[in-house]
Amino acid sequence: SHGTAVASIVAAVAPKCSILNLKVLNDEGEGTEEAVTLAIDDCITLKKEESQYTPCVINLSLGSPDDGNPNNPLRVACRAAIANGIYVGASCGNSGPQAGTITCPACEHDVCAVGSAKYLPDTETYLVSDFSSRGPTIEGLVKPDTVMFGEDLIVASSDSDTATDAKSGTSFATPIISSFGLIYLEGMSVIGITHRFPGEIPWAGEVMPLGELIDEHFPDICTRVEEVKNNEAGWGIVFGPLVTQAVGKVKAVVDISSVMTAAMGIMAIGMLGMVVSSMAKVFR
Repeated sequence: SHGTAVASIVAAVAPKCSILNLKVLNDEGEGTEEAVTLAIDDCITLKKEESQYTPCVINLSLGSPDDGNPNNPLRVACRAAIANGIYVGASCGNSGPQAGTITCPACEHDVCAVGSAKYLPDTETYLVSDFSSRGPTIEGLVKPDTVMFGEDLIVASSDSDTATDAKSGTSFATPIISSFGLIYLEGMSVIGITHRFPGEIPWAGEVMPLGELIDEHFPDICTRVEEVKNNEAGWGIVFGPLVTQAVGKVKAVVDISSVMTAAMGIMAIGMLGMVVSSMAKVFR
């Protein structure tokens, strides 16, 4: 049911994507780091072989205690995936509000660590979910990188083809961000832009180390109270209009019609963000 719920969120946010399911957890939601590592290796192989199932994004709605070891096989596998052009998003854990509870592999620098936020309709504000794990990591990194809605989400259930369920947890916030990553990468590929060096305007044909995406783009596409990243909400909640605005930064290099074509998928995020912004006054 956990995997079904996660997949249904991806299908809802990025409805034209293809979902490749590599099962690493049993029916009780338990598994081993070895199984996850091998699944990531399989994704890298598919990417290198340019198979019809070439993965662009790996969503890891799972985690294990962080041992502070950068040579942990799961972290090594994630770095290898990112080095091969696969974006990796991971849930940061549900052990909040205590500090220092970020799980592995969300603790890895270039893995996008996703926390959970709750919308408060009475006050039109957002609050980081109590259960959402907080940083810093054992190595002192500020994590999570971002937060997204992760409480009382209506998702698909494995009970039947039409069953639904309400789920809460960072596991269910993560696929929303992973789906945004899919749409972002698709938009950039339509324009022909795959890399932007820090501080430079992107040019077609460049190859982007995906590890730069978080530090380079999240400060521009998240809405937050503090100007700096923090150990509760990271850079804040991804805000749709800021995503479309970020895409628009390339208009001086490529024809604006190409930008708008690529932005069409991202406009879905923008519309979501505009609905959210019409209700929200403060993110805290």
